[in-house]
Amino acid sequence: MVANGIDIHGAVPVLAMPFDDNGAIDEQSLLREIDFCLEADSQAICFGIGSESNQLTDAERAQVWTLAARHLKGAAPLVVATSHASREGTIALTRLARECGADCAMVNPPRGGDHLVALFRELSDQVQMPLMIQDAAGNAPVDVLLRASQEGSRVVAAKIEPAGAALKIGRLVDALRAEGLLSGAESTVSPGHTGNTGNTGNTHGSTGTVGRVTVLGGAGGSWLPEELEAGSVGTMPHPAIIDAFRTVCDRYAAGDAADGLDVYTRQIAPLLRAVAVAGPGAGDGGGTMVWVHKALLQRAGILRTTYCRSGNTPAPDSVMARVLEHVTRADLLVARREGRQ
Repeated sequence: MVANGIDIHGAVPVLAMPFDDNGAIDEQSLLREIDFCLEADSQAICFGIGSESNQLTDAERAQVWTLAARHLKGAAPLVVATSHASREGTIALTRLARECGADCAMVNPPRGGDHLVALFRELSDQVQMPLMIQDAAGNAPVDVLLRASQEGSRVVAAKIEPAGAALKIGRLVDALRAEGLLSGAESTVSPGHTGNTGNTGNTHGSTGTVGRVTVLGGAGGSWLPEELEAGSVGTMPHPAIIDAFRTVCDRYAAGDAADGLDVYTRQIAPLLRAVAVAGPGAGDGGGTMVWVHKALLQRAGILRTTYCRSGNTPAPDSVMARVLEHVTRADLLVARREGRQ
């Protein structure tokens, strides 16, 4: 039985928020994007920073969260970002998420230490919906994340994505396992993994205490193999090539790290490298990478525009040419969809 009724793992796309040419939310494009992600076997759906969530009004958040929840009808868990600069704002947005039908609230606390622990304790007590701790800024040491998971009874997942995330994931996985909090279905790690703590004997196939917390990576999947080898059970990247991310996660989950790394090298790394050539771009919602994913989805007939509220920068034509060449050569779903238009 899954604790709190939800298990977040595997390939979880952070949706690219669709807008029309005037910057208004495009509901039909959003529904097509969700269907595309489900066709690619996504294991959950997320609205996060890469969805330009911080560019939406509260009414718009309610609009897209409700639309997505009703469209999914339980086909996959819906995770939504409810972070706010204040404690009160975070609690209010998390309540709104529950009312809209979301399955899990992802919170990236602006403050660490005791404030972070107290926030997840209060959210668990006052809102009573599954929670994901998002560590994007690196302001939460492993001991703080562990305390938040212990005192926040509704914490079911942690998304770890600051610099050095793979090492931190290993330490957090070991700490959660030691306290019986690591989700039992996902409490195995790759062969020879020691969690980077000096412990030994944590080999793939070991049996852990059934718990409730899964650990995932982020940062666009840039360090996915290292994160999975450290004990992560999934990732939360941009959406256009989510089928490749699902394949890599499946290979590692099956214990075939070599094949997983090979798929990552052939199907994911070339796109990340191609876009990196253009630099991060403007905006705080993912920069050029968000625009590239919108462009791929537009070419596939899923989104109508590449409009970005956060000022994201279009990739140069030379970069897009390499991206398109890659997704076609790798025979990814987004390229096959373009061929059906």
